[in-house]
Amino acid sequence: MAVLEVKNLKKSFGANTVLKGISFSLERGEVLSIIGSSGGGKTTLLRCLNFLEIADEGEIIVDGESVFHIDADGKACVPQNSGEYMGLVFQQFNLFPQYSVMDNLTLAPKLAAKKRPNYKQEKKEIISQIEEQAREMLKITGLSDKESSYPCQLSGGQQQRVAIARALMMSPEILCFDEPTSALDPELTGEVLKVIKSLKDSDRTMIIVTHEMDFARSVSDKVMFVSDGVIEEMGTPDELLVNPKSEKIKSFLSLIKKDGI
Repeated sequence: MAVLEVKNLKKSFGANTVLKGISFSLERGEVLSIIGSSGGGKTTLLRCLNFLEIADEGEIIVDGESVFHIDADGKACVPQNSGEYMGLVFQQFNLFPQYSVMDNLTLAPKLAAKKRPNYKQEKKEIISQIEEQAREMLKITGLSDKESSYPCQLSGGQQQRVAIARALMMSPEILCFDEPTSALDPELTGEVLKVIKSLKDSDRTMIIVTHEMDFARSVSDKVMFVSDGVIEEMGTPDELLVNPKSEKIKSFLSLIKKDGI
């Protein structure tokens, strides 16, 4: 059974239709890279998958459970606990500057823990478990020595790795990245891509919007080219990045190579 099924997802902003019917599926542990020119709908698709934007039509199914659909009255049904299904790492880190690294990682899990019926009785143990989990995430991302640091004391690459660790704290079924290296200097890109590759090795299901074609080829099981709100072509990295069928993809890849993006 697929861990993720997306069926006919559509999204418009006023008269501008950004997603025109996106459908695809992912197996557990697969990595999907989404490529395409700016304005094609890649980021909107990620935001709809993470319920930061609400799609106008379609369905999202995770582990066989419909977590988003439009009911008979035209109302969008969205999960309250969306963080269990999807995690999103943004381009610009979005860390809280007034909080330490540890607090950035533990804030959302601690707020969620307060809703547990046993929270008052087991508060100390629950908080201890959350903080231990945070230290494990920092270990995974190579930041064990930074738990007391503040975002302003970290490099851009370190801040993005904190953002990855924070997304992992909610143990989402699928981890999404929206151009995770676009805000970084070239010398800092490698450390972030190394962490993402290590997550693939641990069998995590991931969706990555990226312009790093070499990275997409090395880490992905599938590559999707999105253009004008539709999936122009989808297949293996070799099929799309080495021997694409679509003239749009050929043109896109030639521009990427020419511009050194």
